[in-house]
Amino acid sequence: MQTIRAFISIEIPQEIKRKISLVQEQFKTIETQVSWVRLASIHLTIKFLGYISEEQISEIKNCMAAASFDIPRFTINIKGMGVFPNPNYPRVIWLGLEDKFDYLFRLQKGINDCLEKKGFEPEERGFTPHLTIGRIKSLKRKNQLIRGIYLYKDINVGEILVAKINLMRSQLNPGGSIYNTLEEVKLRRS
Repeated sequence: MQTIRAFISIEIPQEIKRKISLVQEQFKTIETQVSWVRLASIHLTIKFLGYISEEQISEIKNCMAAASFDIPRFTINIKGMGVFPNPNYPRVIWLGLEDKFDYLFRLQKGINDCLEKKGFEPEERGFTPHLTIGRIKSLKRKNQLIRGIYLYKDINVGEILVAKINLMRSQLNPGGSIYNTLEEVKLRRS
């Protein structure tokens, strides 16, 4: 049986990706070993599924629809910058997300709960909505990098309208992952 590496996500608009690219360019002046996420790959992951079968696609889409049934379109503010797991041992550079009405958390919890009933593994870690913009490959010049991130800790990149959620296929390639939409579920107009 053929399997598909998949995740559920929210697309990030091109104009926001362009602003993220400007942020990445600022950090490229610091001579550190960071693998910057390609703009085409920047997205908000709601749930990473791992490998699924084609037969599971419809039940995943049903869970996406059930979880989003009572959630209207909403906006998220892309604000703040930091690192995972911590500044002493930074591995991932991220931009934070603000959702005034917690729709994102409700959506994620609804999807996670529904999929758990269908046999998918629940998330072990709490949901921390973020956009990964870089992966740190070496701690060389770490202090300069952390100083730069601290200067950008309150950055406000802009607002996005969340109008749909997507089930995505992720194909791993030497040049980076390639993502294709398998299914989409539109959120209701308010």
